[in-house]
Amino acid sequence: MAADVVVGRACPALATQQLDPTALTRLAGELESSDLARSIARTYLRMLEGRLSRAAIALARRDDIAAMDVLLSLRVSSATVGLVRLESAVLCVIDAVRRGDRELASELGASMAGIAPGAGAALQSHLDATASVAQQADALHRTP
Repeated sequence: MAADVVVGRACPALATQQLDPTALTRLAGELESSDLARSIARTYLRMLEGRLSRAAIALARRDDIAAMDVLLSLRVSSATVGLVRLESAVLCVIDAVRRGDRELASELGASMAGIAPGAGAALQSHLDATASVAQQADALHRTP
């Protein structure tokens, strides 16, 4: 809960919605494959902890270039899979880095990392809940 307090106070525009469930539907439409969209979401989940770790290390070292590299990637991928609250938190960290406020960037980075487990769980839950629906839809598209 402390992570939410820091991010909320320092970044009032933080989205309260954890997950946009339509994001994967849009991605599946763009890719013309719900299997591929789900695969991208699963890859995102596998990479999330590593990205957060790299961001934390870069912020601790005050390496703005490395921090921005991982933060921008995390922002785009979070938006792609529909994790709007995590994306908002990442944007707050990016803003602090861009303004040169390294103390706030580190504080927000820790808060962002605190939000990530819940975000990952929400995405995994959504993937689990929609697995059979996605398989049925793909089967319909393959039927002549």
